[in-house]
Amino acid sequence: MPSKAELEAALARYPAALELRANASKASKDLVHLDAWYRGELRDALRARMATHERNEVSLLKDELTRLMDWKLARGTWRPRLQSLVASNPAGLVRAHTLLAAPRDAPAASTLARMSKLAGVGPATASGVLALWAPDREPFMSDEAMDHVAAYGEGEAGGAGKRAYTEKGWREFRDRMVQRKEDEGWESMEQLEKALWAWGVERKYGSAGGADDDRARGDAEDAPSKGKRKSTGAAASATKKRKST
Repeated sequence: MPSKAELEAALARYPAALELRANASKASKDLVHLDAWYRGELRDALRARMATHERNEVSLLKDELTRLMDWKLARGTWRPRLQSLVASNPAGLVRAHTLLAAPRDAPAASTLARMSKLAGVGPATASGVLALWAPDREPFMSDEAMDHVAAYGEGEAGGAGKRAYTEKGWREFRDRMVQRKEDEGWESMEQLEKALWAWGVERKYGSAGGADDDRARGDAEDAPSKGKRKSTGAAASATKKRKST
């Protein structure tokens, strides 16, 4: 499991890890461009919007949230149903539920809970918005960071077992990220998450080569939001196994 030195080396190879992941699956082919957009154009657009807003608040536009979901899926596990669910949200609802205050004032837990009310948006996706807005202190809930954040040396367990894409799971993950950031002196949560992600991607794809099995992987991450009516028959059986992230 990754030491600080190993993570620093992985962080330096982050651009190469993006290429590695992009080449591992057809669904991730646009990852390099999406990652540059997420950390550059989108973040700059929000900051520019904030600068002209008298109440120091800003929201994502619907097309921005939709593309952020594309980034999340390309960087992780491909779940096309989440794309259609996010796209089903009315533009006004997206603006209302993604309202962000100035980073120093934003209450992370309540903001994440509010965003998670949108169709197709769970704690993991909402954490991507928080991490975009406050990269110094809010970590993105990537699979790789969840798996490895608690491991400081070889043989140590990285996470708490099964990934929990819930608000409780987000709080526990965030606490671990805060602790490791402080223990090892990382400059920002974004830096630490990128290092953990790159290390995990290299571990998964670097030696064995890419695999295009993300589409077929079934776990409990991409079901409709709580309260939506379930389908009947075989579709219901499949849908019960999924939930938003």
